[in-house]
Amino acid sequence: MERGMKTLNEEHDSRVQAGDTKTGDRVSELPEDILSFILSLMSMRDAVQTRVLSRRWKNVSAPTSNLQFDLFTLFGINCDRNSLSIGSDNQSDGKCRFIKAVDQFLHLCRSPKLYSFKVCYSLGNDSECHIDRWISFAVRGHTEKLVLDFSGLPKGCELYNFPCNLLSHGKLPQLKHLCLQSCALRPSPDSTNIFNSLKTLDLNMVPLEEDLNCILSGCVTLEWLRLTNCKLPVSFFICEQYLCLKSLILDQCHGAKKIEISRPLTVFEYIGGMTNLSFVGAPLIEKVKLMLMRAYARGTDYMFHGLAKELPSLQRLSLSLFTRDMMSIPENMTKFYHLKELDLIVILSLDFDLLSVISILNAVPCLHTLNLAIRYSGPRSLPEKRRYTKQFYYYLKEVEISGFRDQCNALDLVLYVLDNALRLERMTIRWTSTAGIRMGESWKKEVDDLLKEKAAHVELIVL
Repeated sequence: MERGMKTLNEEHDSRVQAGDTKTGDRVSELPEDILSFILSLMSMRDAVQTRVLSRRWKNVSAPTSNLQFDLFTLFGINCDRNSLSIGSDNQSDGKCRFIKAVDQFLHLCRSPKLYSFKVCYSLGNDSECHIDRWISFAVRGHTEKLVLDFSGLPKGCELYNFPCNLLSHGKLPQLKHLCLQSCALRPSPDSTNIFNSLKTLDLNMVPLEEDLNCILSGCVTLEWLRLTNCKLPVSFFICEQYLCLKSLILDQCHGAKKIEISRPLTVFEYIGGMTNLSFVGAPLIEKVKLMLMRAYARGTDYMFHGLAKELPSLQRLSLSLFTRDMMSIPENMTKFYHLKELDLIVILSLDFDLLSVISILNAVPCLHTLNLAIRYSGPRSLPEKRRYTKQFYYYLKEVEISGFRDQCNALDLVLYVLDNALRLERMTIRWTSTAGIRMGESWKKEVDDLLKEKAAHVELIVL
């Protein structure tokens, strides 16, 4: 009997492996549309593994419009992108496993339309043939968003050279969003038209230099541009040629000695060392974010005088002050007569007097909203207080202060605003304890009582 049962079980297993659906495998008997839907609910790793169930599953593909390949989606692990080869002395083993996993999934996937295609792993130009094949797959799927994040590449490895010619294989340009990290982008002059459908362009650690002008000349519909850790040409101009551009973000780029903006923008953000930044013809810009590192005298003069002169109609400003690197805030500044919203981030050095922020408030007579974030760069002592010109603020209605503690004259600044903002409606203070929970809570209650006494007409929120 046992021998007969064993024979039957072996026969059952062989029939399942052969794809015989008459053995009770009711799931495999379902229509392909339902099987495809089941795959769409699985991770990429599990979807690939279903191929070994039977011949019935081998050719079933998951309908998907968003493909993302990284260590988590392929292998279910959260770790550094180079640690796939744990347990092996050869780092290339991990890369081979990653490439093989992507190839296996794309062999299964037969999606007629893709919205996004993303690959996130440390790959260089030695994997060019594989990456080119993946991009061709995305182009055939008419993907609208392409993301290649190859950051973390070991030193000495050649950056992957993005194949601009592959984007022209489609009948019409479909790509609207392109994000490249740790890639090379060098289009030929006759291939710039492949970018004419782009709405957003995000480049990080891409050595642009003189190629940037060639790239942007073909981006006739570009609305959003961010360049991060990129080497720019010596002269970088944003002029009327870029008719659709609304947002420009330059984050710690280098190489440019002159940056000139002469067209209206919705948002302009600049993070980095002081350079020859200028706005020609007073273009209408709604919001500016400026974070000047190593500003010193020239940067200080531009933040507190030049910016207001070049952008007199500015309404929203975000300003970061590294007080260790800058000269003191001047008592008399060029006024922003139309500025209504100010986001101020102050990274405090040892001897900086926070009350000097009053000079900035005095330069914004029509201010409606103030968001002040206080950051601390080390141990502090109370600096010697300076005398400041008091001024009433007739339009200031909302104030939020985060990082509050009174080791930097923060309480004096809060009391000053309560006394002089005549129409203040709400003040929110986000508390930072400094001397332990018990002592901090005790001192916090004293501050609460003092503030409520000073501002009976203001909605005061202390967090």
